Amino acid sequence: MATAEFDRIADVYDETRRALDEETLNGIKEMLAKHDCHSILEIGVGTARVAMPLSKSGFEITGLDISKRMMEKAQTKGIRNLILAEGSKAPFRDQSFDATLMAHVFHLLQDPLSVMREAAKISRVGIFALIRKRPEGDNRGWPFFYGDNDLNNSSDTRIDSENEAARKIFEERRERFRKIAEKYGFKWDRAQRWRNWAREYEILEKYPPDDLKVVSDVVVNESFDERISRFEKGAYGFISSMPEEMRKEIIQEMRAYAASHPERTSQPRHEIYQVAMWKSKSLLL
Repeated sequence: MATAEFDRIADVYDETRRALDEETLNGIKEMLAKHDCHSILEIGVGTARVAMPLSKSGFEITGLDISKRMMEKAQTKGIRNLILAEGSKAPFRDQSFDATLMAHVFHLLQDPLSVMREAAKISRVGIFALIRKRPEGDNRGWPFFYGDNDLNNSSDTRIDSENEAARKIFEERRERFRKIAEKYGFKWDRAQRWRNWAREYEILEKYPPDDLKVVSDVVVNESFDERISRFEKGAYGFISSMPEEMRKEIIQEMRAYAASHPERTSQPRHEIYQVAMWKSKSLLL
């Protein structure tokens, strides 16, 4: 199912995602260089949003993914070594690469540890993962519709003053969405979404990395027009699976909200990214 979803959104993937900032990319590069890693297998290479800048910086990149359409996009960017396969069944000999990299991948895996161990076998040094650090209790299910709950847990003075008003707005928008979803019989398991993201925490807690570094901490202001555009283009698998009339009604609701709140032209989102590194020998004990 994941393969079909990523194939379906390949054409709009890049234009509906914020490019990784230079600070985050530099953090990945510095961690790889720190551990003397040059040849890299990126599991979940996608459209090469990470692989391309690494390649331009001199790293030798091979990409692996389950979506052929996503890798076709990576190929147009100049990434030539691409393999269609699952991470748990990577077709390489032991220690074929210095390291394996996974960027925003753990939450998509049913069994992250099996992929990590497979990656460790084919990595001379170890495996690296780019992970978004999320506040405890963040179980939001529809940030694209009603906003981003991590603001409610933020200690950042840039956005704290708006939290109480934002919290009320979130609740109002949640309720409006629930009514639309019920109208079309569309069910969205918010708890499952959180369980998916929780896999990242579980891995970090159960298998503490040998190296862990926060590489960026920013507040991103995303306009309502950008959020609406994501819905219109079906930028995520769950959006494209909605009944067309339901999606149109949500977009209409979002536009009405934006028009009635001209003072809130954008929605701030707190993003903290960290890079974790596990030595291959640690995972293969």
